[in-house]
Formats: sequence, structure tokens, C-alpha cells
Amino acid sequence: MTMGEKIRQLRKEKGLTQDALAEALEISRQAVAKWESGQSAPSTENLLKLAGLLEAPLEELAGPKEQPAACLEEYARLKLEQERRRQAAKAALGARLRGCAAVAAGYLAVYLVCLAVFYLAGIKSSVWGWMQSCHVLAVTCLVHLAFWLLGRRRAGGALLAGTLAAIPLANAAGLAVMEHTLTGRNYGWMFYLAVVFACLAAGCLWELLAPKAKAGPVSRRRGAAGAGLAAALVILFLACAFWSVRQLRYGLGAEAGYRQGYAAGAADARAGDPPDASLSADRFPAHYTFGSSPFKGYAVYWPAGYRAGYDAQAPLAGQAP
Repeated sequence: MTMGEKIRQLRKEKGLTQDALAEALEISRQAVAKWESGQSAPSTENLLKLAGLLEAPLEELAGPKEQPAACLEEYARLKLEQERRRQAAKAALGARLRGCAAVAAGYLAVYLVCLAVFYLAGIKSSVWGWMQSCHVLAVTCLVHLAFWLLGRRRAGGALLAGTLAAIPLANAAGLAVMEHTLTGRNYGWMFYLAVVFACLAAGCLWELLAPKAKAGPVSRRRGAAGAGLAAALVILFLACAFWSVRQLRYGLGAEAGYRQGYAAGAADARAGDPPDASLSADRFPAHYTFGSSPFKGYAVYWPAGYRAGYDAQAPLAGQAP
């Protein structure tokens, strides 16, 4: 069987027309027809492309007598290069999997330590309950894994460092604020987010300032994926900032409502009046817009402040609470 006949046979076995084969090789259909009819032979470059496209060994496609020496050498070189790339890809995949396992194990260790400290040991916490309910460590671990797979190890390391720093710092700050506010509201989660996002921003800046390797196709794809991840994190940051500001304004309104409710309750007790059965916060500050976060906080905490103020002053005024 001649080389042309072998090309025709393999082409038909693959279900390819002459036009489809020519398009894949970026040549004319007439050239393929001449190969198959024996009027001409493919060049060394096209012969190598045919071997790969038709998935046939070069020896089977061309035959030992029709293979130029240079073609055999190039074919052997390509085979070695393909094997080298396969081994490199396998090693890279193994390294990525080991790295992902190490990252996941790190966050699992953080979770177990927190569980032992805050749950088993009973240490008071202002962040652990929120972290569990919002699956904070799981989400952070997934973001870190994304950074790792994209080759952004500095940003991922900064995220883990921020998590380790945020837990004790935010817990201490949250407990301190709870002890020094009238309503005892918990702002530990806000401190946690502030520390984590600050460390993440520092890590991303470190990535930008680090020297870059020459951009190839893989690097460009990773860059595009990294840009998408960065955009998602920016959106997440803005959402967290918006919610934090809203909750902070609610808390400020709650403090004002509790304080003024306490004063109103104490005044009624001193005057000998019975407690207000409705406990309604009917005197709102003029700058509080109806339906806003401060307005809602004021309305919710005014009755609690009123009751506390009345109960505290009633024994002194000789009134039954």
C-alpha cells in the first residue's frame, strides 16, 4: 500500500473528508487529492501533522522506504518533547494537588483549634458563632485554593495570615466593645472582616509588585481568571462594607434609643407614674429618617432602655416595678 493509499484509508477511518483534512492542515483540498492519488507527497512538516491528526505512527503512515532521515529525526524529537511535556504536566498537577491538600489541611487545623478553644474549653468569643453560621473558614479556604491554583501564592498566604491574626484580635476587640456599650451589641465580625481584608489587600499589592515571568498562553489565562477573582473579591468587600456601615448606624441608633429610653423610664419612676404599658419610642431624634438603620435601632432598643431605667429607679422612688 502506497503512502497516498494509506492516507486515504486513515482519513476515511477517522470519518474525514478531503476538505476537512485540508482545512485541519491549512492547505488546499487539491493538495490532499494529489497526495492520495500519488501525484505528490506531503512535505516533512505536513507528514508530521498528518501523523498527529490521523493518530498513526510515522512508520505506518509513510513506510520505512519513504521516510526522509530528517523527518525521522524530527519525529523522534517531537515524541521526546511530547513525553517531556506530559511528565512536566503530571508533575505540575501533582504539585497543585499537594498544595491544595496542604491549604485545606491548614484551614481544617484552624477550625479544630477554634473548636477546642471556643467550644470545648468554653472561652468566651464574639466571632466564633458568626464564623460558624456564615461558614467563614470554608469560604476563605475556597478563595485561598483559587489563589493557589492561579499561582498567586503571596495573596493566598496573606489571606491565611489575616485569618490567623483576625480571630484573636477581632475576638478581643468585639468583647471589649460589648462590655463598654449599653446594648452589648457584638461587632466582633466587623473587626474580623477589617483585619482579613487589610491583609488580603497587602497580599494582592505584594503580588502586583513582584517580578513577573514572561507571559505565555497559560499565564494569560491565569491572569484573566485572577482578574475575575479580584473583581469578585472587590464586590464582596463592597457588600461587606455596606452591610457593616448599615449595622454600625443601627448600633448607634440603638445606643441612643436605649439611653433616652432609660432616661424616660427613670423620670417616670421618680415622678411616681406607672410604667408606660406601650413602651413605644414615640420621641425620635429629628435627624433619624423613618425606616433608616438608626431609626430602627432606636425604636427596637428604646423599650428595653425604658424598662431598665424604670426598674432601676423604682426602688429608690418607693414604686413597685
